Amino acid sequence: MPIRSGRELYADLHIHIGRASGNPVKITAARGLTLSSILFEAAPRKGLDVVGVVDAGSPLVAKEIGDMLRTGDLRELDEGGFLARNGVLLIIGSEVETREGVHVIAYLPGLNSLKGWQRFLAPRIRNMSLSTQKADIAMADIISQCIRLDSIFCLAHAFTPHKGAYGVWTDRLFKELGPAIEDIKVIELGLSSDSNLADTVAETRRFSYVSNSDAHSAPNIAREYNRLDMADRNFGELKLALLNKHGRGIAANYGLHPRMGKYHRSFCLSCNRIANEPAPVTRCPACGSDRMVMGVYDRIVMIQDAPCSRQPPDRPPYYYRIPLKDLPGIGPVAYRRLLEAFANEIDVMENVPIEDIRRIIGDRPAAAVLAMRSGSLVIKDGGGGHYGRASVPADMI
Repeated sequence: MPIRSGRELYADLHIHIGRASGNPVKITAARGLTLSSILFEAAPRKGLDVVGVVDAGSPLVAKEIGDMLRTGDLRELDEGGFLARNGVLLIIGSEVETREGVHVIAYLPGLNSLKGWQRFLAPRIRNMSLSTQKADIAMADIISQCIRLDSIFCLAHAFTPHKGAYGVWTDRLFKELGPAIEDIKVIELGLSSDSNLADTVAETRRFSYVSNSDAHSAPNIAREYNRLDMADRNFGELKLALLNKHGRGIAANYGLHPRMGKYHRSFCLSCNRIANEPAPVTRCPACGSDRMVMGVYDRIVMIQDAPCSRQPPDRPPYYYRIPLKDLPGIGPVAYRRLLEAFANEIDVMENVPIEDIRRIIGDRPAAAVLAMRSGSLVIKDGGGGHYGRASVPADMI
């Protein structure tokens, strides 16, 4: 992967590890998803300059970081973060479930802060080796600890019905946290939301938005990602970018169209039906059941201040993207040809001329890339754990 020396870097800040030191870390993640494979295989193939691994609170992962420092595969930076020998910046994080049942992430500058974080968690968590465990800690106390450790606090997948702060806990953070909301600077949109939807809730406009993959397998890394303005590769620069300070910032978010998200619309557990009625749908119109998984879109409509987005002037653009492997018409052979011909996946998705793509894989698959870039894909809504489906308009084929 060619290392960019300029300011713009691509980042996916929510990646899980399946195993470390031969033992499970994230139970639902692929066994082959290791720290080494993320840094030296997946990140170059995807085109990522910065990866955030959110299982570093596990002593198993911390040991692997230490081992890689000793072998020279990683180098801890004075400004925070870890630089891999191939130039990829590793940001270590820890995802935990708060007492309120909400997932949050602490991004930590280095080993000293990681040790402090582990001492903080150890008496309040049942199994330190496993990731994203329920902690007997209120969110406000986690925010305070992040401040003490000079780390970055982030709400994970904030709008989803699976442990998202707005999805399952509250309609207003200020109602629960009071002035402590000022110490939250970053929230993760999640796979079924985007900037336009989030900004219909007035209090979220104060936050920076990140779009990350929450990957549990290597193919899903960078299914959502960010383009960051950073002067260098280190934790300090990342923090400035996320806080939008000193000329650094988030230049763009890239991710699935919300309608593609597997939690986009409400889903009836009794008759397995995805709602298509006007939101919010809280009871199944087909069978009358109230056994519903609330959709992200339905939840946002329920809690929003206005139906139209009122974005702050510095909100970066959000571009709708689908991973190459999931684009209609791009099968394993076409995918392999693209990666043999060009630098990486993100380069194909964002930069390679369509004529060059057409030359490698033909007209119909190239039309899918063009339709994705132009926002012209036809989408069938997702919900209830099922992703939506995309197709290419007939007049573009």
